[in-house]
Amino acid sequence: MQRLRPVPFSKLASKKRSPARNWQLGILLALIAGFINAGGFVIVHQYTSHMTGILSSAAYDIGHGEFVLAISVFSYMLCFISGAMFTTILVLLARRFALHAQFSLPLLLEAALLSVIVILTTVNLAGSNPIPYLIAVFSFLMGLQNALITKASTAIVRTTHVTGISTDIGILLGRLLFSENKDTRRADVTKVLLFLVILLAFFVGGVGGAALVQAIGATGLLLPSLVLISLAIPAVWKDFQFASNFRNRRRRKQGSRPA
Repeated sequence: MQRLRPVPFSKLASKKRSPARNWQLGILLALIAGFINAGGFVIVHQYTSHMTGILSSAAYDIGHGEFVLAISVFSYMLCFISGAMFTTILVLLARRFALHAQFSLPLLLEAALLSVIVILTTVNLAGSNPIPYLIAVFSFLMGLQNALITKASTAIVRTTHVTGISTDIGILLGRLLFSENKDTRRADVTKVLLFLVILLAFFVGGVGGAALVQAIGATGLLLPSLVLISLAIPAVWKDFQFASNFRNRRRRKQGSRPA
């Protein structure tokens, strides 16, 4: 495994990928995922990235005859799947048009959804209970984010799926016990350390999210929203400049044609 050199913050979400960019973006998004997941729990009293738990909850509800409740729980899983699907659509469309912002568009959408959550918690929708809507939005953006880093890193890094990361660590540790190739062992040790950093980032983000949202309410979710926007802006701005330059060249070319 090649040496991972630090990558500038402004280039983490660029369309040109490398192991260093994938891992650093994964660590940052794990921090944000932990923040949103724990902060969201303070608001809705349910974890929204744990699809295993949600499916188990639906099965439990059906087993106790709570069919309507089970359907609502299933809908949260569909929201998670829809978020992952929407990320894939955005990335593929951006690739078709050769945009630099192919990974930035889902980040901007996630930032917008966090703002929607803040609004839903402060606006009374005709006296209705906003919690089901909030869980749906949280589930959607968790699926969106997990699919984003999965696409960007070609399925090497996931930021909301701690169970999978823990499994990867166990597999790598087991392989280390039998591996005799020094290069392979060195690469596996590096991966274990990186996965541990992602777990730590998720945990630290969770502590921060729970503490901040507990202290100031859902408004605390605007902090990760600003980070996501900062990540996305460089690539979006690059596409804007390219489009602007293209239009200017086209106008000059049309103006230079003889009447």
